[in-house]
Order: sequence, then structure tokens, then C-alpha cells
Amino acid sequence: MSGSCGIVNPSLYKNKRAGKGEAYEPTTYEHWANTISHGIGIVPSIIVFQHMVSVAHRDLQFYLMIIYGIFTTLLFSSSTCYHACELKYRQKREQPQLRYYLHICDRAAIYLFIAASYTPWLTLRHCGYPGLNLKWMIWVFAVLGIIYQYNFHEKQVLSFLYKTLETVIYVLVAGCPSVAIFTMNDRTGLEWMIVGGLVYITGVIFFKMDGIIPFAHAIWHIHVLIGASCHTYAVYSTLLGPDPNNPVPDISRIDL
Repeated sequence: MSGSCGIVNPSLYKNKRAGKGEAYEPTTYEHWANTISHGIGIVPSIIVFQHMVSVAHRDLQFYLMIIYGIFTTLLFSSSTCYHACELKYRQKREQPQLRYYLHICDRAAIYLFIAASYTPWLTLRHCGYPGLNLKWMIWVFAVLGIIYQYNFHEKQVLSFLYKTLETVIYVLVAGCPSVAIFTMNDRTGLEWMIVGGLVYITGVIFFKMDGIIPFAHAIWHIHVLIGASCHTYAVYSTLLGPDPNNPVPDISRIDL
């Protein structure tokens, strides 16, 4: 099997690592794995989304679960659509514009998912001054990340720098709001947030290992599935329903 650039594939499961300024060319098996590994998350995310909305006891919980559920489902859906498109068209070099913009949507969904993951905690938990600001700043960071992605996605000049900076931005956007944890009066359930965060960080290692480890990107996808599951369980078990120790006021009486 050979890649589209004429590079001989050493195996069915991994192609040669891309050079600087080049995009990695997954094997057909890797394309399938990339598509399936996030495709299996779509239906469960919709089911959990519906259930979390249905068990919300307050208006604010209800609206926050809509935000959380929409962007979690969007994460898996956009990723699956992009990789399915790559599977169908990449080897034939067809639909380059569609593939390009779906890739941007895939990356943009990550920023929105990160913001949506933090929002219930920063809103429903009593935070100190940094946490109150971060509730809004995390969405500003997400928008700035998307703007960066749109302007510098797959740029050929200094592409290694852009790709490295892209990963750094993801880690910063995901990590900086965690400082609000130390300002929360009630930290119940945060252990699952920490576990999920560690799973994501471990997955980033594989995110950068295309061409070194077979199915590296699919392994990254599995880490995202596990991390999202940990965070969803934390939200469901801790932030939903009535809590006499940490009552959530109705949305009509809360200062957003």
C-alpha cells in the first residue's frame, strides 16, 4: 500500500511520519479507526444529554445541561464527519475544500467542548474572584482559539511552529480555568474532573505521535471518550438535582 505522495506504507496500520510542512497520511485502517472511535460516542452523548436535561431540578441546571450536551455531541459528531470525509475522499484527492473546512470545524469543536465542560462548574459552584471571571473568559479563549485555527490551519510556512502552538493553546485553554478549583468552597466531585483531565493530557501525547505509533490518532480519540465520560459523570453525580449543602438559585434570581 502506498500513500498519496508515493510513500511506501511499511504496514497496514501506520504510514511514514510526515515531514515538516506536510500532513500525516493515515492508512485506510487508521482512517476507519479514526472515524469509528468517535462515531461510537455520538449516540451515547445524545442519550446522556437528554437524561441530564430531564433530571435538572432548576432552570439554571437545565440551560447549562443544554450547553454541555450540545457541545459534547458536537465534538463527537464533527470529528466523525471529518474523518468519514477523509476516509471517502482523501486517497482520491477529492473534495479538498470540504475536507479543509470540516477539519477546521473538528478543531473548533474541541475549543467549544472545553468551554462547555468548565461552564457548569464555574456557574453552579461558588467560586472566588478568579472563578467568576473565568466563567466568561473561557468562552473568550475558545473563540480566540477558533480564530487562530481558522487563520493558521495547515499553513505551509512555519507549519511546525503553528502546529506546536496549536497544541499549546489547547492545553492552556483546558488548563488555565482549573485555577478556579482552588477558589471553590465545595470541591465535591472534582476528583473525577481531575481524572478526566489527566486522561486528556495523556491522550495529547498520542495526538502528536502519528507515524510513530500505529493508530495514534484513534488512541487519542479513545482518551477523549474516557475523559469526557469522567467529566460527564462528575457533572451528573455532583451538580444536578437538589443539594442542601450547595443550593442553586433559580435562574431568574441569579446574577449571571
